[in-house]
Amino acid sequence: MASKTQQGQTPLQVIGLIAVIGLATSALAFFRYASAGGIDPILVFLLVAYPFLIGMAIYFHLRDKKITVTLREEYYIKWLLQSFAKVCQSETDLQIVREELSSTILRLIKPALVMIYELNGENKRLEMVHQAGLKNLPENAARGYAFGEGIPGWVMQNRNPVILADISEQFLQVDPWARALNFRSYAAVPIIVREDATGIIAMYSLEPNYFHDSNLLVAQLAAQLYGLSLASLHKA
Repeated sequence: MASKTQQGQTPLQVIGLIAVIGLATSALAFFRYASAGGIDPILVFLLVAYPFLIGMAIYFHLRDKKITVTLREEYYIKWLLQSFAKVCQSETDLQIVREELSSTILRLIKPALVMIYELNGENKRLEMVHQAGLKNLPENAARGYAFGEGIPGWVMQNRNPVILADISEQFLQVDPWARALNFRSYAAVPIIVREDATGIIAMYSLEPNYFHDSNLLVAQLAAQLYGLSLASLHKA
């Protein structure tokens, strides 16, 4: 990793070195003149224009570097989602699919905790079927929710995603165990199977304002793939 970082910084260091040398050379040439009348106009132009030219070179270098990083991130997201889609298509063990789902979310979104809930058809409650990330959770963290109860129940009932920027400031409908573990932000997306909500994917982070539209979209895509897997397994 260190060698890659050094390679990425090398062009910027070269640009900076050229800028310093150019400015120093122009300044030395400028001070050689005894009077202002004998100064070469081209030298004056270079002294004024050089910082702008170097600034533009640095700007475009950083912009191209940012574009390259963005493309690599998009490729990584696409590759992982495609890998998860293949698992959903080929795997018949639902627990393995759940593990792959949580692993994909942890690698792409990097929350502290992922919890997968599914609707129990007998008692009509959301029950946690898998959790990944932070270990040694309290026992009450595994409790289920009635339909429409709390934030998970609301997501299930309304089939809409939700983002809470800072749950430490929320005292209603936030589980006490989550505040006790110092979780700061929360997000959840529904799992849809044949137009019916059958569960949710909940995510917690230790940082406030961690979740936003872009990483929530990744979670929604993963939830859709998981929903297709559930539909296929139930059909079989």
